Amino acid sequence: LSQTSSPSLSDQLFLGREEGTGAGINVECRICGDKASGFHYGVHACEGCKGFFRRTIRMKLEYERCERSCKIQKKSRNKCQYCRFQKCLLLGMSHDAIRYGRMPEAEKRKLVAGLLAGDTAPTTNPNGSDLKSLAKRVNNAYLKNLNMTKKKARSILTGKNSSSP
Repeated sequence: LSQTSSPSLSDQLFLGREEGTGAGINVECRICGDKASGFHYGVHACEGCKGFFRRTIRMKLEYERCERSCKIQKKSRNKCQYCRFQKCLLLGMSHDAIRYGRMPEAEKRKLVAGLLAGDTAPTTNPNGSDLKSLAKRVNNAYLKNLNMTKKKARSILTGKNSSSP
């Protein structure tokens, strides 16, 4: 696939709207063309492709090599697992691209603690220290600014902020 052969995200979002109606956004799965259910593993994907990718990664599955470069479409996406997984990778699906917003708090804290402690495997990226520094700053900013309690939220919503002069 080339960049010019597939519509951009803004084109997909525009095409999914009926003019003048306020209809919902209809984004296609980048893997098979079915209706995408959301942004999964770094790519707009349907539930089928999301689950396929998750199972492949979690169970460390390896598929029999295929040299045919099979076309992956909604109706035929289950025919060739090798080509489907290769297309997932080619389009940027990655276990590292999980968004942490929906991850359970305990799991998120454990992951962040591991990153900050340097428990991860050494990176071959020359800017690895920059990434760790960025991760630390993002985490600290989150803890400082977004660690919201009910009391803080209530004071913000009512306009009775205790830190105002």
